[in-house]
Amino acid sequence: MRHDKRVPQYSTAGFYGIEGSPRQVFNFNPGWRFLKGEAAGAQQELFDDSAWEAAALPHGLEILGENASGMRNYQGPAWYRKRFALPGTMIDKRVVLHFEAVMGKAEVWVNGRMAVEHWGGYLPFAADISHLVYHDGRENVVAVRADNANDPSYPPGKPQDYLDFSYLGGIYRDVYLIETDPLHVTHNLLSGTVAGGGVFVGVRNVTDNNADIEVRTEITNEDGRSRSFTLRTVLENMEGGELLVWEEKAELASGVTAQFVQQLDARDVRLWHPDDPYLHYVRTELVEDGKVADSFKTRFGIRLFEMRGDEGFFVNRRFIGHKLSGVNRHQDYAYVGNALPNSGQWRDAVLLREGGSNVVRAAHYPLAAAFMDACDELGLLVTVANPGWQFYNGENPAFERRVFEDTRAMVRRDRNRPAVLLWETALNETDDQPIPMLKEMHRIVHEEFPFPGAFTCADVDSAKLAGFDFYYHGSMQDDKCSLTREYGDGGEVDNFGSQNAMTRVRREWGEQAMLNQAMIRAKDLDDVYGTPPKRIGATVWCGIDHQRGYHPDPFLGGVLDVYRVPRYSHYLFKSQYAPDFNLAGIDTGPMVYIAHELSQVSGSDVILFTNCEEVRLTWLGSVVGTRGPETNYASLPHPPVIFRNVFDFHEISTNWRSRTGEIEMVAEGLINGKVVCREVKTYSEWLAGVRLELDDVNVGLTADGSDFMPVRAVLVDHKGVPKVLGNEYIQFAVEGPGEIIEGPIPGANPMRTQFGTATAFVRATTEAGEITVTASCSGLASGRIVLRSSKPKLPMIYDRSYAMESSAAPKTKPAATAAAAVPDEAMISGAQQTIDKLEAVIKRLQVELTSKEQDIMELRGSRA
Repeated sequence: MRHDKRVPQYSTAGFYGIEGSPRQVFNFNPGWRFLKGEAAGAQQELFDDSAWEAAALPHGLEILGENASGMRNYQGPAWYRKRFALPGTMIDKRVVLHFEAVMGKAEVWVNGRMAVEHWGGYLPFAADISHLVYHDGRENVVAVRADNANDPSYPPGKPQDYLDFSYLGGIYRDVYLIETDPLHVTHNLLSGTVAGGGVFVGVRNVTDNNADIEVRTEITNEDGRSRSFTLRTVLENMEGGELLVWEEKAELASGVTAQFVQQLDARDVRLWHPDDPYLHYVRTELVEDGKVADSFKTRFGIRLFEMRGDEGFFVNRRFIGHKLSGVNRHQDYAYVGNALPNSGQWRDAVLLREGGSNVVRAAHYPLAAAFMDACDELGLLVTVANPGWQFYNGENPAFERRVFEDTRAMVRRDRNRPAVLLWETALNETDDQPIPMLKEMHRIVHEEFPFPGAFTCADVDSAKLAGFDFYYHGSMQDDKCSLTREYGDGGEVDNFGSQNAMTRVRREWGEQAMLNQAMIRAKDLDDVYGTPPKRIGATVWCGIDHQRGYHPDPFLGGVLDVYRVPRYSHYLFKSQYAPDFNLAGIDTGPMVYIAHELSQVSGSDVILFTNCEEVRLTWLGSVVGTRGPETNYASLPHPPVIFRNVFDFHEISTNWRSRTGEIEMVAEGLINGKVVCREVKTYSEWLAGVRLELDDVNVGLTADGSDFMPVRAVLVDHKGVPKVLGNEYIQFAVEGPGEIIEGPIPGANPMRTQFGTATAFVRATTEAGEITVTASCSGLASGRIVLRSSKPKLPMIYDRSYAMESSAAPKTKPAATAAAAVPDEAMISGAQQTIDKLEAVIKRLQVELTSKEQDIMELRGSRA
């Protein structure tokens, strides 16, 4: 069971709203129309988009198959349009449009006029559109052109068919509309003030449970008159209680912006630590004549990080006490590409933290804000990485300039986050990046973050030359701390072309393949824990399966697969937590996991992952024995426990007529001789039905048109025992305000089970309510489960009729009209690729049909 169910708290553009505040944040995600391809004139207000598809953000251009690697995704321009009217209360207000990320090159128009351009697909950008929108009730139109095609002028820059990950595309993260009074705290990305903009909370020092905190607040007056006000800064604990209040009176003339700095002496406060991630808030209020003109909260953690060389990593003046062990993470997901809603980002963080990770290295770009929110709350340390991978463009000055812009934006976005461990400023694995450029990135980080605890990092050779604060893959002879940024994969790969390895396995390959991966990981982990304190830890490559540009196969070495279903390695990593470790929101405590399926293809040895001192194993009603961990792991906190030559399938097959009771294997975890946990594996018999399970990790489902929840269909026998060797096609269906995410790619629905399970993604509409999901398979008892979507916390702003018209429109454009898109070479090529793929599918189905016909004929012959 997960401890102390938590309701996720998602930030919006880096802050948290306050009910009743004049600062309003609107969910701008629903109610878009979309076209994949070019559309001349689509930025104009009166452009005819009636035949475009409906879209709700986050949106990833297309539904991709389970294997979207090898440049199978669309690359090129795409258009989004949306109609909306501002509420009448927004007259004379300031309006900012905030994009969390748009893949590639983005151009944004409002009512036919350019609002902002942005290069790069992984960092947020914003535009003040106050002067572009109609405030008088008339409908506004926003148009976005997003282009994810190759472009060497901005990072990562490398052609995608030579890239180890896939760009994918679309407006794939959240969009917010922010309303403020003309007198307001500035937007951090729209400010030119170094180490300023918005609210910046820095911890200068920590002594015991006391802290020196500096709060920087930048305020602007965009009114036509001078404004006098009181800046009120309140330090709150996580429960909302006021700890400190600081007030300052000020006056700003029209058009003037100023930064205010407050020093807070916080006494007897609860500090943030990865193992105790207690958070605080700074509540900011601008009070004028007794009324609040602007207010919101900034969440942060009171903590101090130090890297003390030979002594290792210190948190709040104390050695952290353990190694950092975690994973690298790419952001893509099955079917939806990068367009993962906030709940999915949060779910990833929960699963990784629950699965033994206390650190995540971002690969190779800044991860989504919602994922970072979860890391702050779960104590999951995370690196923040500049977008880049094995490419530097020295021929175009714009490339280097945009690297610096990314560095600054990266710090601006995540500077208040306590979970940020390192600033990976260098372009990953790029040997030809100039040292002066690296030095400038290092300077920018410390200029934007002028407080203790900011550590720039890169691979050791470049980091030394550039004067970085921290090394990847440093040696024990170096004077600075280091982290092994990637391990556990490269040494297992056969060659660059084939990319096969014992660590890269599909779940459907079964028990032995996943055991091979897990035991290789166990040896690697032992090496990680055996390093001196100067090597603070390591992150395995890679935590979750991901799509790639240069290779037709996805990376399959994750502890979680692309559907986020755990492999055995997940439980190996999880077992490294101490049995008394307790963290709200995840499943911790004593655990034992039986990595054995009791099947006709299972091995004779039984491997268990546990954090207990011993395990007692019972098989077929008899105690096999009690064993401790394997002794050939010198440093691993909790090595596997192995019972050798225990399982023999013939004991089941030869005695089944006379056997009574369940055929079970029971593992009991013991500490100090007492049973503290227990797991039972039951032998599965004949296939009888489908059972549905929700994989929501207590996150829930929001009715905003884009949020979705994984629903697992598990093949079971007549007793409800999972049948991992079952191989069936599962058809999913929904009733109520939801839908199954599926597309033209075969395999989503119906989906063939993999190691006994199939996954459907149930997406909510914009109407909250009860959704019934059924999973059926011919000849088996169907599964049924009910979930409920809830109303979004943020108000949604969109034209419902516009969205409904779009959803009713044809999915492909009719014959070209004056305003219709003209197919270009990329679109024609994409269409031909689709035709080729469909022809291949038809051929495969014909072969399968012929094979099944032969099987039927043989069966009839044997019966005759």
